[in-house]
Amino acid sequence: MENKNIVITGGTDGIGLAIVKKLIIEKYNIFIIGKNPEKGNKILNTLNYSKLEFFQADLSEKQEIKNLINKLKSIKSIDVLINNAGAVFEKREVNENNIEKTFALNHLSYFHLGIGLLDQLEESINGRIINVASGAHKRHQLKINDLENKINYNGWEAYCRSKLLNIFFTYSFNKELKTKVTCNCFHPGFVNSNFGNNNSSLLRFLINIIKNIFAISVEKSSITPIYLATSDEVKDVTGKYFYKLKEKMSSKQSYDDVIAKKVWENSLRYIK
Repeated sequence: MENKNIVITGGTDGIGLAIVKKLIIEKYNIFIIGKNPEKGNKILNTLNYSKLEFFQADLSEKQEIKNLINKLKSIKSIDVLINNAGAVFEKREVNENNIEKTFALNHLSYFHLGIGLLDQLEESINGRIINVASGAHKRHQLKINDLENKINYNGWEAYCRSKLLNIFFTYSFNKELKTKVTCNCFHPGFVNSNFGNNNSSLLRFLINIIKNIFAISVEKSSITPIYLATSDEVKDVTGKYFYKLKEKMSSKQSYDDVIAKKVWENSLRYIK
């Protein structure tokens, strides 16, 4: 097990960092992806683990994801890809390609990396993709003609939409691709992390109030992704939504194959 290679996005903070710390105990080779090189290098120095590497990339930008995929080709075989990076944006922002950032970061980066690293995942005996979704997806009904949140933008609605898209990606993965690589997602719970702190006013205030009342620790939230990434119990399980180590039902709309097909086709066009 200790020679397995695990790639994790958003691995410099919150749930991602908690996952990294637990994987170190099992002596995996870990490759963390983060936007901030200073934070990444600080973690390398603090954790002082010889089999930990940091790759810098802004995962809201398509070209940076393409560059990252090329850099990660140095890893012949990837056993697990954990798509964890994500954010909520109070005000509508766009990336260099004029794509709305919630959609770009929270969904397209998952989709792009899953497709772009597929060959290396297939080199593994038991390649796995783990997507961080959220129970917040149940608050949203997807409109396929507004994936980029152009109509009456609301930051929280945009986040909920992106988490529903993560689930569509998870459920479609093995239907659309002839691959032995498995793909599952999970709801981490409401977590006491820095999530939402990129915002400056009311949304940040409200998120922090909810955190203080309901949030669980990042350590508790990392239990399910560690299980999905490492346990033999789920090595052949794919296309499922988990919460607290158990398979759960997601929203009714998330099982709509017609919408799922359209989401997949649209996502492919965005990453070309």
